[in-house]
Amino acid sequence: MKYLTALTFSLLLVVVSFPVSATNAYGVSQKVRRAISGRITDPNGALVVAAKITIVGRSSHTTVVKKSDAKGQYVADLEPDTYDVTVAMSGFKAATRSTGVFRGSRSYMDFVLNIGDPVNAPRVVP
Repeated sequence: MKYLTALTFSLLLVVVSFPVSATNAYGVSQKVRRAISGRITDPNGALVVAAKITIVGRSSHTTVVKKSDAKGQYVADLEPDTYDVTVAMSGFKAATRSTGVFRGSRSYMDFVLNIGDPVNAPRVVP
């Protein structure tokens, strides 16, 4: 009986202390991070690949630079803050929008890039 009580107490202690822990499997503390993600397209809905996405935190002044992937998508893991997100690509007009990233949230920001100066407009090769 004494053994069963000690075992029950040990299991209860493990279960109660587990959710409180803020460490990973290696015992290293982890920061709570959130993300901004989205897709970049042109006015016709075609994916814009390798667009430069610049994300600047207003309070932290942190700058993160990403490129859209082969699906026109991007993801940036960020600390909670308000961010200015600018998307630029040769041949297109740059677009900027703002969003807040808060604890327990995820921001989705899709961009439609308008064609820029005709001299620098992208060529479609058949």
